[in-house]
Amino acid sequence: MRFLLDEMFPVAAAAELRSAGHDATSVADLDLVATPDAEIFGRAATDDRVIVTENFQDFATLLELRSTREERLVPVVFVRKSSLPKGARRMSHALADRLVRWCEKNPEPYRHAHWLD
Repeated sequence: MRFLLDEMFPVAAAAELRSAGHDATSVADLDLVATPDAEIFGRAATDDRVIVTENFQDFATLLELRSTREERLVPVVFVRKSSLPKGARRMSHALADRLVRWCEKNPEPYRHAHWLD
């Protein structure tokens, strides 16, 4: 699976996903930190990447807006950061592990909103 992790998650989570066989990057890897969410969504759509974010309000709105405009959509996986362990290393590992399990359950995810268990 191809992932784009939003800036609230440690960059190391993308590295862990890569070591698990996924094509993962973060907004920090792409120099997109503090970039408007619409641009991040556009980049994910161009690169055909699943967005992983905690930002439900903005990305749910973008999903609806892009759907209404019949623009390209990608899956967006919403994660409650509070459900992950504290500390960058532990958070990275837990997030990567949960996303790997999500991929197993969703090998061809629909291009809309998903919640990470």
